[in-house]
Amino acid sequence: MPEGNTIHRLARDHSRDFAGRTVRARSPQGRFAREARQLDRRCFLRADAHGKHLFHHWEGGRVVHIHLGMAGTFRRFEGAAPRARPTVRLRLAAEPVTVDLIGPPTCELINEEQRLAIVARLGPDPLHSDADPDTVRAALEKRPDRPIGDALLDQRVLAGAGNIYRNEALFLAGIHPLRPSGRISREEWLELWETLRALMQRGVREGTVTVDAGEAPHPRAAAERTPDDDFYVYGMTICRRCGSRLRELPLSGRRMFACPSCQPNRRKRKR
Repeated sequence: MPEGNTIHRLARDHSRDFAGRTVRARSPQGRFAREARQLDRRCFLRADAHGKHLFHHWEGGRVVHIHLGMAGTFRRFEGAAPRARPTVRLRLAAEPVTVDLIGPPTCELINEEQRLAIVARLGPDPLHSDADPDTVRAALEKRPDRPIGDALLDQRVLAGAGNIYRNEALFLAGIHPLRPSGRISREEWLELWETLRALMQRGVREGTVTVDAGEAPHPRAAAERTPDDDFYVYGMTICRRCGSRLRELPLSGRRMFACPSCQPNRRKRKR
């Protein structure tokens, strides 16, 4: 499933391509045909995102709410676009750009009040400049025995982080994913928040990449690495930094990786 950085990147790109322009809208698949007719030849105002939810704002207070789920995707064409596939839920076009939306579990036409209600059900988004880490911490404290690795995937607690970013942020912050949320100090939480925010901000710019290109892997980890490795622990077997064998933990029904040396299941000692 695309994580929040990908959705924010799409919002940025769609605003760049369509904001302030009259846009053609149609639904080759037919499942969004009535709604597309209400949008066709109207002004696309902007796109924005909250967590994994994408919102297209149109004139007249219309908002298209999109969630890509596990299989949804956008395809962008510049110049002459190919004939739309029959699976295209929504095609947007304003010369020279055409964008196709395929396979989303959610693509609905709503109003601003409904959009605000959707956002209200979600936690703060680290990619918003006004997101408050203390609001997330307060939500974590309501279930202090819940493993932090599980809590980070709860979109009601924190919006936008997915399996890759929870793996990578916890590793870089030195926090074991099974550590109860109530055993994470405020200082540790703020470090984790800033780590997650920095990783996701980089993801908006560059795609989902976490590794520092200038950081050489441990010799024992080098054998499984390739020149285009993107992650420290996600999907790996050897810790990039210390060479320890990683442990894979089933958590929240997703693959979770942890280094027993770099991520001890206890609080960090104060320096």
